[in-house]
Amino acid sequence: MAPGRTLWVLRHAKAQRRPPVGGGDHERVLAPRGRKDADDLGQRLGDRGDHLGLDGDLVPALVLCSTAARTVETTERVLAQMASPPPVTYLRSLYGATPEEVFEQVSMVDDEVGSLMIVGHNPTLEALVAAMPARPVPALSGGFATCGLAVFTLPVRRWEEIAPRTAGVLGVFLPPFPGSG
Repeated sequence: MAPGRTLWVLRHAKAQRRPPVGGGDHERVLAPRGRKDADDLGQRLGDRGDHLGLDGDLVPALVLCSTAARTVETTERVLAQMASPPPVTYLRSLYGATPEEVFEQVSMVDDEVGSLMIVGHNPTLEALVAAMPARPVPALSGGFATCGLAVFTLPVRRWEEIAPRTAGVLGVFLPPFPGSG
């Protein structure tokens, strides 16, 4: 088991304002802009994350994703460019979760997983990414945009040791993504 962990936090891409007829908020799908942003982020992520300017060894080994239609679609589109996408675990508990409940989910991840991605919703993820870094991050001062991705390094050996104000920031990626049309 390697020391330290990498946490990827991805907010779902822009969703349609209204759910499909007969559906609720949980069933809202991505808007055209959301589909484009998720595809563009997937292209930037590339096969191993190296198009983001990150070390390819840091790509997520596991994804925890809310079961909402917009998070599922975002996850599928972002991971589609990877040669070997990580397994995805869909958790209804991430829909409407508090930051503390997300921390609880993360703390239960197997310690063999060195790099984890969470895909969820605001306001939870905005509060989470604001709480993670040891120092303020200017790129996050205006909030956490749809299809925003923040990648953190955590100085912990086990996921259950994750704590606010301890993370280093490897990168913050917000749309429109460079190289996208």
